[in-house]
Amino acid sequence: MHWDQTQLLYHAMGRLGVEALALTGTIEPYVCVGFSQGVPVELDRDWCRRSDIGVFRREIGGGTVFIDKDQLLVQLVLRRDRRDVPAGQANFFRRFLGPLVESYRALGISAKFHPINDLLVGGRKISGTGGGEIGDCNVLATNMLLDFDFEKMAGALRCPSELFRKSVLEGMKENLTTVKRELGAAPPVTVLKGLVRERYEALLGPLEPSGLPFQVEAEMERIRVELFHRRWMSDLGAKKSWREVKLREGCYVAQFSSEKGDVLVEVHDGNVASAAPVGGTLSARDVGALKGMEYDGEQIINRISRMATR
Repeated sequence: MHWDQTQLLYHAMGRLGVEALALTGTIEPYVCVGFSQGVPVELDRDWCRRSDIGVFRREIGGGTVFIDKDQLLVQLVLRRDRRDVPAGQANFFRRFLGPLVESYRALGISAKFHPINDLLVGGRKISGTGGGEIGDCNVLATNMLLDFDFEKMAGALRCPSELFRKSVLEGMKENLTTVKRELGAAPPVTVLKGLVRERYEALLGPLEPSGLPFQVEAEMERIRVELFHRRWMSDLGAKKSWREVKLREGCYVAQFSSEKGDVLVEVHDGNVASAAPVGGTLSARDVGALKGMEYDGEQIINRISRMATR
């Protein structure tokens, strides 16, 4: 499918109330941000344009993901009034990411579910998952990472400093893994699709193969204008006063600004693991006092502000 169709597909199915498991992919690279995020905040649009990387903002949650030919996209659309759809987003993720965990294990990869929606292998993330409500349906949008282009992902992100970009790149390499990394090579996509389908059928019952229904294709074209409209794509989302990239649950890279310069913070398992000054007059000793703090952006800003006024 064309890159934009892989995202328009589940939006259209959700709005129409069409239940489906869609296993898709694309050869065209693109980045996709979540509902609460803003494209101008998250991405370097000029770099993406120069690099022929598409940009999409979806109507469901989750973070920024980079998608290309080395991923199998797994999208599940279910009506909320089904008896087997549990209440609460956390329960929804746990139940319907289960077949993907089993698919990885069938390959010999010891994936585990980690709340709220991570799949981890030895502490490293092996999928990018988002979810939410579209129309009368709940939607799960996830993937199998066969391989990953860390450099393109880092290049696509809006970074307040090159030190920030370097930290994000290193952090992704430490906190993400792939089928290729775990096995040495990725099986054919047809094999992976068969594994995933079998395991979702074990949970949901028989799934009938189908082409793209005409009404879904028509709805995809109808909503294209809406989801690529300048107003939707230029919205800033839930903007924070600091720049932050989430690597996996509990792990972040963030940069905070003050009158005396910026501070780059790396967060591991919910606590500040390192802090370094970026320009300005703050010393490494000053910002080193942040190490060990629980990661709370507002508290860190207050602490840095007190440093800057001394």
